[in-house]
Amino acid sequence: MAGRTGDRQRRERVLLELERAGSSGVRVDVAGARVTLSGAVDSYAKKLAARDAAHRAAGACELIDTVQVRLPGTAARNDAEVAAAVARAFEWDVFVPDRRIRLAVRNGTITLDGEVDYSWQRQDTLRVVRHVAGVTAIEDHIRVRSSPDPVPPDPRPQRSA
Repeated sequence: MAGRTGDRQRRERVLLELERAGSSGVRVDVAGARVTLSGAVDSYAKKLAARDAAHRAAGACELIDTVQVRLPGTAARNDAEVAAAVARAFEWDVFVPDRRIRLAVRNGTITLDGEVDYSWQRQDTLRVVRHVAGVTAIEDHIRVRSSPDPVPPDPRPQRSA
């Protein structure tokens, strides 16, 4: 009986965190240390927000994410349009080394390949892509050089807490 109560409490924490993250339409099932997310959201960014919210609420546990990205009719784009939008987004973001990143799009899934000098460049590239309308998934094959010399500080402005 204690296990069911713990599962119910964990599920409620996850649901509350999902609501705060704007992903209240995601279904949550909890069985012990396993949390399963299912359902559909209208953007890849919301899928990632749901996953992050579940991790925050559930703590260290096994997370199974089967949430589907279903783009509304107005956000639906063909692969060429998505590729062009991602390329434009890369050009506008000064932290993305766009000339060193190759991208391919198939059914809304972005595949990124290339090599960057610093891990923050890879993270910025992924951040830019996840917010482009029409993206349903990202396959990241970006490599970070093993030991760039010297290591400059992260040039992005720091947020104060």
